Amino acid sequence: MTYASPTAPSRVDAVIFDCDGTLVDSELLNAQGVAEMFEADYGVVLDARAIESEFRGGQFEQMIDTLAERHGVTIPADFTPRYRQQMIDLFYRELQPMPGVRAAIEAIDLPKCVASSGPEKKLAAALDATDLARYFGDFVFSAYTIGVWKPEPDLFLTAAAALDVAPERCVVIEDSDAGVLAGHRAGMHVLGYDPHGAIGSHPEIALTRFTHFDELPGLIARLHQGGEHAG
Repeated sequence: MTYASPTAPSRVDAVIFDCDGTLVDSELLNAQGVAEMFEADYGVVLDARAIESEFRGGQFEQMIDTLAERHGVTIPADFTPRYRQQMIDLFYRELQPMPGVRAAIEAIDLPKCVASSGPEKKLAAALDATDLARYFGDFVFSAYTIGVWKPEPDLFLTAAAALDVAPERCVVIEDSDAGVLAGHRAGMHVLGYDPHGAIGSHPEIALTRFTHFDELPGLIARLHQGGEHAG
């Protein structure tokens, strides 16, 4: 497959946010949920932080298949539905937005949406539990809806089409390697939210990293005003 990439800087007119680990502080909670179920169901003790590090931004089913093969267990059909409900309940009890993200969203006066690898119900719960849903309305997109996951570009291209903005005029806000690659392959600008240095080296990508959402409105403003690289 041939992927698009910007050949010249272009002005940014829309913002696409990832959700898990970007808008909301859910990555470790997600991994803790998996670890708890593996211990309860199979007596297998897993390190939640190691799960988060290895599978961050990836597809849930691939993660579970990998862990099941690694530990020699068989996953029953009800595992994923039980996990999904457990996580929704946990989100409403404990999930928090990332520090500064609400103020950053309010300061960015451009069309914006969410594009996540998570399933629709979990995505809706995460945004509702943190009171972020009101900023995006119907412009919330799940990889499960289209059946294609990051690092493929399809989800971001779907979001750009819904916003009626050309891909090269969109900027993606991502916290994972899979998301960074997906944004690049979609031909979009990419800003990496990387407070803990979790995003790897991507020398082929014009990636600008930031560590706090206080920085984001200024980065977006520079891209919107002149199309120059934000870093």
